[in-house]
Amino acid sequence: GQRWLHRPSGHVLPWPGSPALLARPHRYWAPRDLSRVLLPGPAEWGHSVPLSEATITGGKPVDIADFPWQVAILNQGHHVCGGTILNAWWILTASHCFIKINHHTEWTIVHSADDLSNKNVTMMTVDKIITHPYFDSWIMDNDIALLLLTSPLNFSVESVPICLSDVTDLKAWSSCSVAGWGTTNASELLRFLPSMLHQVHLDLLTWDRCFYVFPVLTRNMMCANSSHGGDACQGDSGGPLICHKKNNKTKWYQLGIVSWGVNCGKKDIPGVYTKVSNYLLWIKRVTKKAGKPYVYQPDSGYSLLLSPWVIVLLCFVMLLLS
Repeated sequence: GQRWLHRPSGHVLPWPGSPALLARPHRYWAPRDLSRVLLPGPAEWGHSVPLSEATITGGKPVDIADFPWQVAILNQGHHVCGGTILNAWWILTASHCFIKINHHTEWTIVHSADDLSNKNVTMMTVDKIITHPYFDSWIMDNDIALLLLTSPLNFSVESVPICLSDVTDLKAWSSCSVAGWGTTNASELLRFLPSMLHQVHLDLLTWDRCFYVFPVLTRNMMCANSSHGGDACQGDSGGPLICHKKNNKTKWYQLGIVSWGVNCGKKDIPGVYTKVSNYLLWIKRVTKKAGKPYVYQPDSGYSLLLSPWVIVLLCFVMLLLS
């Protein structure tokens, strides 16, 4: 029979009464009959064809070639969250996707597919789920997780790793957007999730401006919204907020992970995203410890991946010299 999976998702806080504003949880059941097929061959990181004009809440489908790093995360065949290809072994997503769900059941990811109802999609099995040790489901702080695959991905035009960046100046970014398989209508949260990938263009907001709307915002969070009311929505949790650099329109970078918010697509109410640049060191450590290191090249002119002890030592030396 039909089985309902009751869980929080993007733009819904996990616990009623949370100080991060009250938002109702939702239920959905999204069975998908998905088959395994062979993986295809190599491609460059962070590159895709130009983005289509579409929205998630009430918008049009988008081709997976626009978002070749985008994956769907499934638990026992049920769509749970979105995620991003970091490299051949690792998927980046949100910690809250795994609240109250058994980590030891079958987890898979679907990539190279914009239509989840298609039986000829590429699936990979998840070997390990690593949530952030300090994830706080009360205020949604440190809402980040990594999935280690049982075997490496092969890359193609429809399967490409996303780029990460340590550049935190919002003025350096443009053409931001988010995509997912979540609901396209905020008033129909209990219905089946759409099988087609959808996308919406967003504007980044300063932390101070977002804190004015959400007083529980931490420095590990960032915000984005659309003046037209577009937004990420239920089922889009864990998916990427991506942007171009203003001085480099050829690559896409993931700045945020869809985390939480209030309702969907409300004008002047931003969505909240995990700020990925704050976790570059954590990603490096976790992937190295697992024996499948993620190699990151700092691009801001200085490295945020210095050991904390090195930073303390540098500060001490500067004090001695002053």
